[in-house]
Amino acid sequence: MIKNIIFDFGGVLLDLRPDRCISEFKKIGIPEIEQMLSLAHQKGVLDDMERGRLTLEAFCDAIRSAHTGAFERTGKLRSMIPFMKDGYPIPAPTNRQVVMAFSSMCDGIPAYRLDFIRQLRKEGFHVSALSNTNPVHWNYCLRSFIEAGYDPSELFDFTWLSYEMHLVKPDSAMFEAILAASGYVPDETLFVDDNHQNCKAAESFGVHTFCPPIRSDWTVQIRKYLH
Repeated sequence: MIKNIIFDFGGVLLDLRPDRCISEFKKIGIPEIEQMLSLAHQKGVLDDMERGRLTLEAFCDAIRSAHTGAFERTGKLRSMIPFMKDGYPIPAPTNRQVVMAFSSMCDGIPAYRLDFIRQLRKEGFHVSALSNTNPVHWNYCLRSFIEAGYDPSELFDFTWLSYEMHLVKPDSAMFEAILAASGYVPDETLFVDDNHQNCKAAESFGVHTFCPPIRSDWTVQIRKYLH
């Protein structure tokens, strides 16, 4: 019987728009943002940020390093050819511009999902959250909670954030750490994540998993796992 439920944030509670994020970065003169963030594979600058290896300032500096007015690669040297908009070079983005572009990936937390979590707690389930995230996106989430009338501490027994733990899913060390910290029995625990690799990692510990489709109303589907 399921007694504990662990929710992912991005792609489950929080809707994401990586396409918009890429577009916004390109508007401020970062044409190689897809390679830098590796959104599909969680590597490079994004991985360092979500493991807590970079300060916000260092993250902005890393993004800016790809600017140089945007350059043209020659294979040996970078010939400085300004990235133009309306005939004028785009200046290197400020920290605020980088943060705003990065935040544009977040597309809100529908209030009904948070209402559903509150209902689960009323029914006696232990509910926690586990996220590969960073300070920029987490602060966005906090605003969404407040706008919906909730504080995360009122909804979750534990909130595990990768940048605070210096671990990311699907690393086995992350699942070892949260199971040890919570005391959750794996066979009594359901992990909800939109990433199949993360679910497979959880399953290797004996945890039950549910991988809902992106932007679906999983509040209906999840009930079959709880009874």
